[in-house]
Amino acid sequence: MVLENDAAPARVVPFRPPARRRLHEDVADQLRDAIFDGRYLAGEKLPPERELADEFKVNRTSVREAIKVLEGLGLVAVRHGDGVTVRPRTEASFDALPSMIFHGDHIHITLLNQMVEVMAPLLLEMGRLAIERHTPEQLADLHRLRDQLAGDAEDRHSVLREIVVLLSDMTRNTIWQMLARRMRAFLEAGPMAGARRRYGRDPARLIPKIDACLTFIESGQREAAVHELQGIIRQIYEAVLHDAHNAENGAEPDE
Repeated sequence: MVLENDAAPARVVPFRPPARRRLHEDVADQLRDAIFDGRYLAGEKLPPERELADEFKVNRTSVREAIKVLEGLGLVAVRHGDGVTVRPRTEASFDALPSMIFHGDHIHITLLNQMVEVMAPLLLEMGRLAIERHTPEQLADLHRLRDQLAGDAEDRHSVLREIVVLLSDMTRNTIWQMLARRMRAFLEAGPMAGARRRYGRDPARLIPKIDACLTFIESGQREAAVHELQGIIRQIYEAVLHDAHNAENGAEPDE
């Protein structure tokens, strides 16, 4: 199921008793998804603790801890004597974004497109600076990661994330380094990992363009290297959006 807007769903999924050892985490996840699915809209109140505890079949302490998790994500505001109010999604923490985009069988195509719109030019600018400022040692590290991507790496996606972090280090810019590591954490989040397992393509497809980019860097052809990098970024996000639309239409992921 793909959600294009914040309208309430036609079918309300009933809450289930949590199965995790830490019950409040499961409760928090289910309430979070209910907010994302439009069951509770911005400005509305969540049910009282006692009612939620009865529905989840847990004690009120677990519900209270779950509400704290939602509050930490910026999804709700808690006011003593006034209950728990759902906040606008634009006020949510960046940590909530992976679950906004993908949770359960839900893909929010609009948000996915918006993420691509923001991240693609950022990655290109970071890569441009990396090409301009790299050291020979960092270029050797890039070759090493390229070889891991081509080898029998258990998770090639993790290698690709490390390439992004290495590119940020090559910029010698602290802010880029912080952003790249934040991006890595974002991509490692459970919901994004679930989407990758279901729809992700093998990053080994990028190797020819990575090789071309490395060749241009080593020969000092910076503009050509940036052009190849732009192609890599475009190929990644075109694949992401293509697979997401396949999911929307119920098609199987491409091999």
